[in-house]
Amino acid sequence: MIMDLALKQINTLPTPTWNRLGINYRNLETKDLSFAPYSGEPLSALPDGVSVSVLPFPKPELETGMGESAEDFVRSNQTYGLSLRVAAGVKASEPVKLDFCLNGENPTLADAVDITAEENSELTVVMSYRSEEDFAQFHGGLTRLYAAKGAVIHLVQVQLLGESCTHFDNVGAFAEEGGKIDVIQAEVGGKTALSGVKTRLDGEKSSLVMDTIYFGDGSRSIDMNYVAEHYGRKTNSEIHVTGALLHESEKTFRGTIDFKRGSKRAVGHESEYNLLFSPKVRNKTAPLILCAEEDVDGRHGASTGKIGENTLFYLMSRGLSELEAKKLLIEAQFRPVTDRIPDESLRTAVMEYVQGRLSGLESMG
Repeated sequence: MIMDLALKQINTLPTPTWNRLGINYRNLETKDLSFAPYSGEPLSALPDGVSVSVLPFPKPELETGMGESAEDFVRSNQTYGLSLRVAAGVKASEPVKLDFCLNGENPTLADAVDITAEENSELTVVMSYRSEEDFAQFHGGLTRLYAAKGAVIHLVQVQLLGESCTHFDNVGAFAEEGGKIDVIQAEVGGKTALSGVKTRLDGEKSSLVMDTIYFGDGSRSIDMNYVAEHYGRKTNSEIHVTGALLHESEKTFRGTIDFKRGSKRAVGHESEYNLLFSPKVRNKTAPLILCAEEDVDGRHGASTGKIGENTLFYLMSRGLSELEAKKLLIEAQFRPVTDRIPDESLRTAVMEYVQGRLSGLESMG
């Protein structure tokens, strides 16, 4: 079946600002998509205590970062689905890996993955998306996470798609008392890339740690919407985003920390740091803190700028060209996040992908 994609008002800012700023939401359209069951075998062997579950997801009403329309699209056109569950008290010894590849046999992918960690368990899931041929391809993902009391879920999503691909990751998460959600995203490929993550910290002392890196070159477009909702007492969220923009690429980042009534002594911090290598890039950032409760600590910050001349001079005095020095700085900026990817081959693939994109550049402008 051939169909068009037309998602309206996704990655919506929870509290809108002036429409003229163009940051309240994003629309996404693409044509002539054909969906068929994914023919590959992306799933690795499961460690002890982890199973493909037939039980229903504990929170079917869970909200996602990109919103209902993106969620409904994946469900209506799903080409791959999986529900993982780690048993109570089990600390999975190895990550569960899902490695997807878009190619001539699988030019489109719509995957829905549910991950449930039962009480006092811990699980790491690594999802990667790559492509072979350089023709227009599409990926839309829906990932839902549920961490029960004292449980920990580590989710790693790495996107290394080709320059003609359209991609989105739509994530929703829920944490009970003492539960922890830990998300790493690497958005370094594709032509158009969108990511939305919404986490409900429902139980006391539940927490979120969110680390993202992004890379934009050419006319690439990147759009992110991260929301941490604090409901429980003494909850904690950390959202950190870092990236680099070159040429005429564009990026929009919406980061929201929302302290709901009842979230006394909650702490939420968010930060963004990016490097701009061209006066033609378009960079939009909307850090937002919403508060309906007293005795909470919310902080945000954003830093944007060019590489300092003193830093460049120092590196070039050590024998590097200007371009080599800038490449080194971008790689160093990404390293703290890539080093947290619990798969050596995937860590290497991310850095080689970025290095390959940079090696083809004659300048950063």
